[in-house]
Formats: sequence, structure tokens, C-alpha cells
Amino acid sequence: MKIGEFAARNKTTIDTIRHYMDLSLLTPEKKGSYYVFNEDCQKDYNTVLSLKHIGFSLVEIQTLMLYDRIGRHTEYSRQKTYRAFFLNKLQWIQDELLRLKDMEEKLQETLESMPGESDDPHPAVGVPFNALPHLFCNECESSYVLSEGQVENGMIISGRLTCHCRDSLEIRGGILFGKGALSPEMCDAVSNSFIDDYVNTTHVDYLKNLHMSLQWARNNYDFPDQGDGIVLELGSGRGFFLRNVIDILPGDSLYIAVDHNPNALAWLKDSLADVIGGRNILFLCCDFKSIPLKPHAVATMIDATGSSNYAFEHEDFLLDSLMQLLADNSTLYGHYLAFENFAPNSVVPEKSRQWFRRDIIKRHLDSLGFRNLREYETAPISQGGPREDFFVKGERIFNYLYMGKLSS
Repeated sequence: MKIGEFAARNKTTIDTIRHYMDLSLLTPEKKGSYYVFNEDCQKDYNTVLSLKHIGFSLVEIQTLMLYDRIGRHTEYSRQKTYRAFFLNKLQWIQDELLRLKDMEEKLQETLESMPGESDDPHPAVGVPFNALPHLFCNECESSYVLSEGQVENGMIISGRLTCHCRDSLEIRGGILFGKGALSPEMCDAVSNSFIDDYVNTTHVDYLKNLHMSLQWARNNYDFPDQGDGIVLELGSGRGFFLRNVIDILPGDSLYIAVDHNPNALAWLKDSLADVIGGRNILFLCCDFKSIPLKPHAVATMIDATGSSNYAFEHEDFLLDSLMQLLADNSTLYGHYLAFENFAPNSVVPEKSRQWFRRDIIKRHLDSLGFRNLREYETAPISQGGPREDFFVKGERIFNYLYMGKLSS
């Protein structure tokens, strides 16, 4: 019979049969351009399956079958040879069982030492009171006042802030809502398994670049210079940056995580509730261009792909509209997606492509008055994941990281 019929008869694939042939486990006769499989091939195939079933690798099976074929053993010598192989395999299995048992015991000890799932609710996280003096109505240019609210653990969990022109900001579930916030119904829900899903579905090259970017930022973040100033992060999303630095945030600073996706902010707030401690973190849901802060209040701007994500749908550079928020000598930490090239079917609109060019980004930041202190770029890659669907075949993308100081 031919290879296809032989594979079907044994309920396997032609590729498997070819692999066995490459290892000389199966030696069909070749007639013309075809291989013919006979009953001897079937016996060899059955031998392979039986030996695999009791734990032998294909390489070990290859050795056994070569002994049998080349040595032309008598039944006694054949049994002696096989017995030696089987005894060696049995010893290996017994040793492996001991090793696995030791691993099992150590794993069990580790699990027992870990804190179990707690039924206790997460600590309440809300708007810190020290954020209120910095909030500012862009319409009447006055401060907001808390007109009603529920306070827990020294933070505002729900309530309303109003200004002179009666404009208001609402606090719901510990998140401050301003203009341009999306409704929860417009956004995908974020599950508790998001990080697991993200790691399992994102290409390892993209994950490596993400890690290298976060590590560079952590190593170069100079928090002691911030004092009690505001740290503003644009586009916090799922909080990769904040997670990376939360343990080194100074207690006297105010960290504002801005995003227009309320579901992402709610998930981020809840997932960090146990580690926020006494740190002042404001979760602000609004449009980037409607951030209700006083002018020149921000000591550090974290632009962790916020401008890049914005540029996929806009022609202007996001930071241009936010310069009035920055104080003299403020620091910019920018993480930008940079393209080596654009494919004809690139998802980046042609009028926005300049904001995905490293050299153009660098020159533009210089024109805004930033003095380049440090920069770093990751290796270019060509694959992302379901949440990084901007990759097009033929394009290569890298992360450009920039640290600069605004000249006074």
C-alpha cells in the first residue's frame, strides 16, 4: 500500500510516517516514485507504538530497532539486549519518579506558605483629598469645591465637585469623571484574568520589548526630584507603567492616571487596591484635552504610548495641547511607537505617520522646549497580539523612549 493508505490505516498523518522513515523506524520499499508499505512495515510501526507507550523516546527506539536489524540476534541474545534496555529505562523512570516526588513536596510546601484567597474586600480606593487643590475648571478658571460626597479611609468614594460656573465633576466608585469620558457600555469589560490572557496571546518579542521599556523607565525614573509635585500619566490603560513604579512612588507626590476608558481604570484601581497603601493616586476618566488641572501644575509627564495611541486617529501631536499643564523644569518620560517603514496597507493614516517616526518625534520634542537627557530604543519587531493589532506584514516597529527636561 502507498503512504497515504498506510497512514489512514493507522490513524496517523503522512508527516508522522515520513518522520519515522527519516529515523529508519520504517523502511518501506521504494518502487519508482512511490514507497510501498507491507506487513513488515506494519510490524515495525506496531513496535514503535508499543515502545513509545512504555516511555521510550524515538531515538531510543531507533537504537533498539537497529540492534535488532543489524545484529540479527538469536532470540536469546535479542531478549538479553532488550532486557538491558528495559532495565535501564525502568531505572530512569524510578529516578524520575523520585525527582518528581521531591518536586511535588517542594511545590506543596510553597503553596502552603502562600497566602490563600481572601474573602475580605479590597481596601476602598478613592479620590485623595490632596488632589482637590490642583483641580481646575477650564471654563471659568476657578477651583472645584466638594459639594457632596461619601468619604472612606480618608478618600472620596463618591460625590460631586462644582465650580463658580456650576460645571461639575462626578466621583463614582472612587474614580473622578470629567469631560470626554466614555460610557462603560462603549468599552470592553476587563476580566480578572487580563494579565494572563495578555501574556498568553501576545507575541514574545512584543512582551520582551515591553519589559525592556518598563525596566529602562524604572532604572531612569528620578523620583526624588519630584517633591510634592504632580505626576501625570497619559493613557494609563491597563496600568503597565504604574504597576512598574508604584512601589517607588514617593508618599508626598500625587500620581494622576488618566484614561477615557472607565472599565480599564476601574479594573486598574481595583487590581492595585492592596498595594496603593498611603500613596496618593487619582484615577481620572476624561478626554486628554479636557484634563481639569491648574496650569503649570505638572512636575512630571508620563507619556507611555498615550501620544502614539492618540496619533492612530488624529493628525496632531497630543503633547502640543497639554504644554500649559507643565511646570518650568518639568520632566517628560515618553514612550513612543516608532515604525522603521510603512507598508502600503499600513493602519497608520498617511497624515499621522510623522508621529511614528523617531527622528521627527525627537525634533518635535526639542521644538517644544525639551532638553534631551536620555533616550533608548528597543529592537524592531514585526508581531504583536490581539490588543496590538496595528502590525501589518512587512512593517517593523520598535519602542522609542525619551527622557527630557523642559527648559525654563
